[in-house]
Amino acid sequence: MGEMKKNLRKKLGGDGIGYALLAVSIVAEVFGTTMLKMSEGFTVLVPSLLVVVAYVISFGLFVFVLKHVPLGLAYGIWGGLGTVATTVIGCVIWSEPFSLYTGLGIALVVAGIVLMNAGTQQHNDEQVAKANQAA
Repeated sequence: MGEMKKNLRKKLGGDGIGYALLAVSIVAEVFGTTMLKMSEGFTVLVPSLLVVVAYVISFGLFVFVLKHVPLGLAYGIWGGLGTVATTVIGCVIWSEPFSLYTGLGIALVVAGIVLMNAGTQQHNDEQVAKANQAA
């Protein structure tokens, strides 16, 4: 029965590898998006090539993330943190506007990710408890 709990924990993302791959996938996606801006409509060669490489890495890793992390949670984190990171990068590097509404939007995105994670964790805890009862 110990093997069953171990497999369940791995399936529910408890091994940590899914979240580690998700973090790398997000970094690659944010880098690719930043290069997309720098490519100036794919007219600058190096940033244009880096867009393709970064997106291939990001989506390629995301396939493996989905083996460990539920789809809705993984995509919510990926899209949400990617949005927050690119907003901050835009403000810092390109002096894009940052207002109270921008800050509030970022706070709401982060709060949404936290809530999604809490709901997923509650479900995971219930699944582990059922497995423990079956043991």
